[in-house]
Amino acid sequence: MKTAIFIFISIVLSLSINKDTYLGKYIYKSRNYYESIDLKDNNQFIYSYKNEFINYEIKGNYKINSDSLILDSNPQRDKIIVKEKNRGNKNSNLIIVKDKEGNNLTYHIYLVLVDDKVICLKDQWEKSKIKNQTIKGFYLVDTKGLKSPTYLKKGKFSNHFEVQFETKRVFENETWHLEKDKIKPIGMDGEYQNYYLEKNN
Repeated sequence: MKTAIFIFISIVLSLSINKDTYLGKYIYKSRNYYESIDLKDNNQFIYSYKNEFINYEIKGNYKINSDSLILDSNPQRDKIIVKEKNRGNKNSNLIIVKDKEGNNLTYHIYLVLVDDKVICLKDQWEKSKIKNQTIKGFYLVDTKGLKSPTYLKKGKFSNHFEVQFETKRVFENETWHLEKDKIKPIGMDGEYQNYYLEKNN
């Protein structure tokens, strides 16, 4: 019994020490670019992003699992909301895109066809019309490079889609890689970046 208690206490202490070694602020900066994440001791984080045109801050909660840093925004928001309808010409699809405030925006749309081929329509404004193509789903990328999740349509005959696109970054169970005194981040495009955020000692 004493052995079991000792092992349990050792594991708890090990996890606590492991977490404490990662606390602090991690930064990457270059000319006209700044990115950082500050890991607090209450499992909360503050993420900052700045470039010539954009400046924002996101707060949330994190977990550490081995060499993984798992991030969730707080409050959490849907990255994309879609309402489907069956309307008009069955050989034509209409996709209307607005941000969460109801504003029109410029975007690129990637259409996933039934054979999994992907077609890109660049520099779209307000809505996209697609004729004589059967689509399985789509995803959006805004002019900042922010990528939505892939939306797969629910109705077999749906051809009219009203989309609300969250143009502010959202962390949803997003996993970054932890290394000694540095973190490999995921960018707005959903891909691991070719740089590290390094601990600010």
